[in-house]
Amino acid sequence: MRSMSDMGLLERLRFLTMKAEQAVNRTEDIKEFRQFLVSPEAMDLFDATTLRIQVVGEMLKQIDDMTGGRILCPCYPEIPWRSVFGMRNFISHEYCMVDPEEIFNVVKEDLPYLIETLHRIIADFEAGIHSEIPPR
Repeated sequence: MRSMSDMGLLERLRFLTMKAEQAVNRTEDIKEFRQFLVSPEAMDLFDATTLRIQVVGEMLKQIDDMTGGRILCPCYPEIPWRSVFGMRNFISHEYCMVDPEEIFNVVKEDLPYLIETLHRIIADFEAGIHSEIPPR
């Protein structure tokens, strides 16, 4: 297994897109946030979903750092990138305070739009639009 530090830019984008898609797909049957709390299995799903959101935020922050902040915020302003990074920090440092309703809202409202944008970013990189930042 390769470490994340060995992953290039496009590889990171694809990986985090996959994690975001997993969070959305695996919570497809969750129709309201309380369903995360009804059984040990549901709580496991909540934990896994929260971890996936954390990973997405972490990898997006790494991509922002790798590109010197020249890609995400300036080129794709429709996403509140600082909030995405902030969610990652909150999950990492305040896990016991994570609100199931907030995670539900992120999965149902925010992640689908983020996934669309990530697909666009990947396509833009593949098309050479961001050629000043060479993917590894």
